Amino acid sequence: METLLSEAVHLIKSLETDRAEAEAALKRQRSRKNMINLKIDSWSVWKLQELPLAVQKEHEACLRDVIELQWHLEDKVNQLEHFAKQKMELEEANAKIQADIDYMNEHGPLLDSKRNQELQDLKNHYKKKKEVMDLHRKVCEELEEALEACENARLKAQQIKEEMDKDIHQDEKSIEAYKREMYQLTSLYDHYSSSVINVNTNIEEKEEEVTEAIRETKSSKNELHSLSKTLEDLRRVYDQLIWKQKSQENQYQEAVNDFYAAKKTWDIELSDVAKDYSAVSLACTKLMEDNKKLGIDINKITEQINESIRKKSQYESEIKSLTMMKLKNEKHLKSLYREAYRIGTVFHLTKHKTDEMEDKIAEVRRKFKGREEFLKKLTRGEVAAGMVLQKKLYSIYEVQALERKELLKNRAICAISLAELQEPVLQLEDEAERIRTLYEEHSAVLNNILDQKDLIRRKVEKVKKKLRKKGKKTLDALIATESKRSAIFKDLEATKSKTVIFYAKINELNEELKAKEEEKKSFDQILEVLKNKFVTMRFKREHAQAVFDHYMQEKKDCEERIFEEDQRFRVLLAVRQKTLRDTQKIVADSLEENLRLAREYQQLQTTFLKEKDNYFTIYDKQLSLDTSIRDKKQLCQLQRRMHRLWQEHFKLVVLFSQMRLANFQTDSQESIQKILAVQEESSNLMQHILDFFQTLTDGPCENDG
Repeated sequence: METLLSEAVHLIKSLETDRAEAEAALKRQRSRKNMINLKIDSWSVWKLQELPLAVQKEHEACLRDVIELQWHLEDKVNQLEHFAKQKMELEEANAKIQADIDYMNEHGPLLDSKRNQELQDLKNHYKKKKEVMDLHRKVCEELEEALEACENARLKAQQIKEEMDKDIHQDEKSIEAYKREMYQLTSLYDHYSSSVINVNTNIEEKEEEVTEAIRETKSSKNELHSLSKTLEDLRRVYDQLIWKQKSQENQYQEAVNDFYAAKKTWDIELSDVAKDYSAVSLACTKLMEDNKKLGIDINKITEQINESIRKKSQYESEIKSLTMMKLKNEKHLKSLYREAYRIGTVFHLTKHKTDEMEDKIAEVRRKFKGREEFLKKLTRGEVAAGMVLQKKLYSIYEVQALERKELLKNRAICAISLAELQEPVLQLEDEAERIRTLYEEHSAVLNNILDQKDLIRRKVEKVKKKLRKKGKKTLDALIATESKRSAIFKDLEATKSKTVIFYAKINELNEELKAKEEEKKSFDQILEVLKNKFVTMRFKREHAQAVFDHYMQEKKDCEERIFEEDQRFRVLLAVRQKTLRDTQKIVADSLEENLRLAREYQQLQTTFLKEKDNYFTIYDKQLSLDTSIRDKKQLCQLQRRMHRLWQEHFKLVVLFSQMRLANFQTDSQESIQKILAVQEESSNLMQHILDFFQTLTDGPCENDG
């Protein structure tokens, strides 16, 4: 409708311009007529002979103007007919476009509803996805917390175990030290007991000798002098022995002091052991409590594992529902692709139609640029709308593709997270089993430690009793051995001399052994070097044989490849020669075909030029005839219009004069009334003035009277 209105307005404006031009021509003609009349009046009688020629010239000028006006009128009529035809064509095209627009408007709500439904589905999917991601994050956080708690418990248990191992190791070391000291004490006790027994036997032997000597002294007096001498010698020896006894007493006192000091240290160490035992018992109770806590944590972890398995099943069901939603979305996408394809075809058809319309409009583009721009705007708007629709469809497709990728990513992430959850769950189960086994082992170890502790305590008490008894016995033995030390020292000196001799022989034998061992080591080194050389030579020979075999195999393979490549090259050469001959034939045929087509094109071009010249000549003749007919028609129409316009003009002049007379009469009556009113007002004023003056004259007279 807007296009029709714009065309009607354009036609009205063109008709008004034509009317204005016709009126201007009429005015020119009238002025010319008046000028002619004036000239005729002013001309003299001798110029009256030239009047027919002037009239004829004027008549010819008027005819030319009339013919020009007729031509203009015919041109306008032809333009009107052409516009009417274009109007009909445009109405048909607009009807088709309107039908397409109506079709799109009818199906637009369906597309909008589909889009809204898909958007709602996507929103629901995003909500579910958020819920799933929140659940996944919560599960991951809980799992991390459980893993951290398990790791902390494991580290605490490991630290406690290490501390217990250290304590046990220290206890074992102290027990071993006690055992060594016990062994040393037992060895000392055995040594002292053996020395006491030896001393007792020596004393008995000496007593027998003394009795024999007394008997001999009784029997032999001659030996008294010698015995007195020997007695003096014995006194000297006795003095030496007394001095040695004093030194040994000092040593014994030092040994007793050392024993009591060692006893004090052993008592302190026993108290430390008791303290360690109390600390170990406390640690054991703590470990028992920690094991109970670990058992509770293990039960909680098993419950969490069961919950995670249940959530895993829920996630799998949700993933299945999401896959179903994905299939539905793909179906919707397929339907959208079909509709987009159909819309694209409609758009291409409309574009084709608009291209045809543009081709038709291009013929009249020089005269009607405004219409062409308007149609271009319409077509551009339609194309833009089509492009906008296509872009929307592409954007919807891209959004769907992105959502599909996100769904696949989410699915992969869910699968990975499930796999990751399964692995830590299995690890947690293994850790739980391992912790249970460790708990059982710790409980067994603690029971063993407690048993060992009881045994050690009993042994320590027994050892204390034995040491006390042995201390008493050793004191008695030491007192008894003081008298027997002298003989023992003699035996010791003899044994020392023998041991020195034996040590010298042993050193010689050791030197000979070292020399033999060095020779053996040198021979072993030489054997190792020879073995290594033999192994390297054998390896080199095997390697050289393997390299030779490999090169022979490579040579055979190369010969086979060269033979195959020669055959392949010959086949390819034959194929290429054949293709070259075929291409040469095709090129020759195509050249002949091109020559034939070029000749045909030249002939067609010549015929086209001839036909074009004939058409232009006929068209020029037709244009001249059309212009003459159109000018005549326009002149007749202008004469009719001029007659009508003159009648209307005279009517309007009469009406205008009547209206002016009526206005003049009304104005005159109003002016008369105004004059009368002014006269009345002036008379009233004069009366007032007179009254005023009378009052002025009456006042002073009264005052005088």
